[in-house]
Amino acid sequence: MSLASGHKGKATSVMNKKIHENPRYRSIPSRLNTGSSISKYNKKMEDIKNNYKFKQGEIFKRMKCSTFVQLVLQVENYVPEEAIGLSPIPDDTLPPTPTSDQPPLTDRSESRFSYYRCLVITGVGELDSRNSVAVPSPVPEVPENPYLLLDVRDQDAYDECHIIGAVNFPSAMLSRAQNYFTKEVLNYINKDGKIIIVYDEDERLAHVCATTMIERGVDNLFMLSGGLKVLNMKFPKGIIRGPLPKVCLVDNEGKYRKPKTKDVIPRACDHVNGKQVYR
Repeated sequence: MSLASGHKGKATSVMNKKIHENPRYRSIPSRLNTGSSISKYNKKMEDIKNNYKFKQGEIFKRMKCSTFVQLVLQVENYVPEEAIGLSPIPDDTLPPTPTSDQPPLTDRSESRFSYYRCLVITGVGELDSRNSVAVPSPVPEVPENPYLLLDVRDQDAYDECHIIGAVNFPSAMLSRAQNYFTKEVLNYINKDGKIIIVYDEDERLAHVCATTMIERGVDNLFMLSGGLKVLNMKFPKGIIRGPLPKVCLVDNEGKYRKPKTKDVIPRACDHVNGKQVYR
């Protein structure tokens, strides 16, 4: 009896004492990195299960949201060498250097003929040259975008919200028997240095579209992993235009998250007189 009572009255160690969780700070993650743990692994697997729809035997390639944002930034910050005058000038276009062995041109007719021949090559006629019309300098060509971003949702969902630079390509186009690719998509299919990226809200449509396009011979295709939902979670500002759909505002527990801002976000674009007008 005394032993049992003494055992019950024994004080527990501080290291074995359980710390009760405060529900008020349950959603706030810890800033202390304690290394790998089972809780972190379970949280990662739960995040993958809720936000990604991996399926066995996927025949297309995935692109992470962070990789896509890096690609967008690199393309936006790219400046061609021709635009800043760094491209080397070919030697055959340089005028010959006069030497002492070459006598200067003394015949006026020959020098006049050479002068007008240069004007014709540059697109200036004899009358224009007499009126001293300035020859416009060639404008450097803007390099074509190396990626084509396709929004596979319907037109209404695209007009409401989409990623900046995306082109609407409804998934219903792929159900056609022929002419299922637009001219813009054909310019990017299996071209060197170009890729096609498809996305939707939460991979429900993009997964099927990516599989169908790969089966129809599109080898340079990627699917944005996670879609708009994960992209908004990792990069909430600066890359998405328009109010987000409700699917993208649901947390991992299935609860609706209200937008932090109270301002009314306008639609991404509207159609005025048959033309697409961005807001």
